[in-house]
Amino acid sequence: MSRTYTATQYLSHFFRSKRWDSFHSPFLFSLITFCSDDRISHPLFESIERKRRDLRQSKKVIERHDFGAGTSYHQIKNTDVISRIARHALSLPFQCRFLYRLVDFTKARQIVELGTSLGISSAYLAIGSPTPRIDTVEGDPEVANVAQEIFDQLRLDNIHLHNMTFDSFIAKGLTADRRIDLLFLDGHHTSAALWKYYHALEPYMSDQTIIMVDDIYWSADMTDGWKKLTALPEVTQSVDCFHFGLLFFKKDFLNRENHCIRLPLRGLLRGG
Repeated sequence: MSRTYTATQYLSHFFRSKRWDSFHSPFLFSLITFCSDDRISHPLFESIERKRRDLRQSKKVIERHDFGAGTSYHQIKNTDVISRIARHALSLPFQCRFLYRLVDFTKARQIVELGTSLGISSAYLAIGSPTPRIDTVEGDPEVANVAQEIFDQLRLDNIHLHNMTFDSFIAKGLTADRRIDLLFLDGHHTSAALWKYYHALEPYMSDQTIIMVDDIYWSADMTDGWKKLTALPEVTQSVDCFHFGLLFFKKDFLNRENHCIRLPLRGLLRGG
């Protein structure tokens, strides 16, 4: 990861992006407006954020078994401290709230997350609608154990944690008739991995599937992977929010567009 690259791309994104409410599409206008509205909350937000704070203060040392390309600002070591992982590998609070509202807005019931980490984003996904099933995949057994503890403490029994590689999950963890409503790609931060897992999961998608790709400006290679996905003929709309991107496949969009937007600053700066 190059901090210089990410910072440079942030400035470029700022000057070429439009306001979060600038969509001509009624569907995208309603979705992004709803997902960006911090007045839309849930009673468990504070409980989940307390878990985040506990993780950020934890001095526990665990062994690491990395199967990916690292995270935005942290290269995996043989051992690591939970607090360091929490500071650098967890999705930010505003993105987690966005994920919660995305599930709420779409009423997604079948959700797949590749890259559980310590489980904070999974918890937000799990409370997004009354009956979602979350299948989340984490290859590192020690990290997966910590995440499972979080789920148990929050009594989130609709999260199914798979401690295996992404490849193993795709081969063994999905039934042939499964359809994914929301896919959150938050691991293996390389262009090749994005391309690989998109095509591996494509048979389980429909034109109603929404994909969130995390850290699209993590590196030039990752940005290139994001752009390749947006260029696929089946992608009818994409939304570049800088920290993450959204892919849509709905066939009733009037025009095929790639949007670049700025999310509300107040939401970005707000903590838990």
